[in-house]
Amino acid sequence: MSVEAHRRFSKAAARPSRRAIGVGVVGLGTVGASTVRVLLEHQREIDRRLGCKLELKAVCSRRVERLDLSWLHRRIRNVKITPDWRDVVRHPEVDIVVELVGNLESAHAIASAALQSGKHVVTANKQLVAEYGLELVEQSQHAGTGLGIEACVAGGTPVLHAIREGLAGEHFTSVLGILNGTTNYILTEMEERGCTFAEALAEAQQRGYAEPDPTADVEGHDARYKIAILAMLCFGAAVPVAEVAAEGIRAIDQVDFAYAHRLNHTIRLIAAAERAAGGRLRVSVRPMMIPCAAQLASVRGATNGVLLVGNKGGNTMITGRGAGGEPTAVAVLSDVIEIARDVLSGAAGATPLGYTAWHAAKLAPLGQQVAAFYLRLVVCDRPGILARVSGILARHRINIDSVLQEPAQSKAALPFVLTLEPSRQEHVAAAIREIARLKFLAQPPLLMPFFEQS
Repeated sequence: MSVEAHRRFSKAAARPSRRAIGVGVVGLGTVGASTVRVLLEHQREIDRRLGCKLELKAVCSRRVERLDLSWLHRRIRNVKITPDWRDVVRHPEVDIVVELVGNLESAHAIASAALQSGKHVVTANKQLVAEYGLELVEQSQHAGTGLGIEACVAGGTPVLHAIREGLAGEHFTSVLGILNGTTNYILTEMEERGCTFAEALAEAQQRGYAEPDPTADVEGHDARYKIAILAMLCFGAAVPVAEVAAEGIRAIDQVDFAYAHRLNHTIRLIAAAERAAGGRLRVSVRPMMIPCAAQLASVRGATNGVLLVGNKGGNTMITGRGAGGEPTAVAVLSDVIEIARDVLSGAAGATPLGYTAWHAAKLAPLGQQVAAFYLRLVVCDRPGILARVSGILARHRINIDSVLQEPAQSKAALPFVLTLEPSRQEHVAAAIREIARLKFLAQPPLLMPFFEQS
């Protein structure tokens, strides 16, 4: 490029192509405050990417009178600060409404009102998208506005964009993921440091990875919303979230990692959606025994990992930070920038859930799945225990592969493990219900399937 051509190009690039694009943020919690901070800190870089100003015009928080917003006032003076989200939606200079509240009912009301008002919407609420995603897509298409959902899965890791754009030509057979940074942090700390579940959870809360009420994370509910969204993008099927089986990690103990290591495995909370017979999908969230050589076994700490299995391109693994305000804020702003680019170019924008034609997902019963299992029992030791347990398993047509017992354990609460040969899950579940009634058990049985990577 000649000097003169470079000069003309630089002048054209520096010239704003239109008025500023206004952004309104509803919700100033961890993610909302981080989104505002990152937008202000990266303002010049974002403006250079767009060729016009991306300006914060309004912010909303119900607790606005109790918040210290001096940091915001120091950076920007003409922003409207309000406790009423309707003020943001109605603001004449707000083009893009960023919805970052936690309550589902409020999030749904905000997103719907904004789309009906002709405003573009970006959300990080995975429950909103999992339960109302198709409705919001229809509203955005009817209004001719954009809908950004990248931050709903895997925080700052662009998983949804990769599925929707980079792998749009693939025919997926399954998607499996470690989708909750909180639970993965807890399991990794228990494995590496030998701490208890309660100790690891307390540390996760101190670091900001876990909420004061961690139920949604540790019981698998958060991952259930995320795998429903991934299933929508990978299979074009609307998954009924309430029908997705979800198990948490509270029952896992340090001793389970000792047994896992003897088997050359580790333990992770795996969300999975895969094609099953008869055009059905099998979708679940549960802790699994993962071979140490498997790709998902290398996902540690608060990191998320998604394994996409296609019938042409094979396996694609995507990992990145999945917990924390700033990584999620980056994903939120990436959606804002993408929508702003569409506004500038006059483009219609991408279909956020990857498909334009949908069908209702038919879920395969989890009980029909055949898998090998890890069964940990904690008993008050006495003669004949193994004979009683093996007899029950035999009546349910389940073969034992191995028996493991760590030395130097208390006889009053003695843990031992049976690994079971591949069996139908419904048969194993029936046997476990019978075993759970045995009087010598000191704790409920713990059952986990062994994961097999395609």
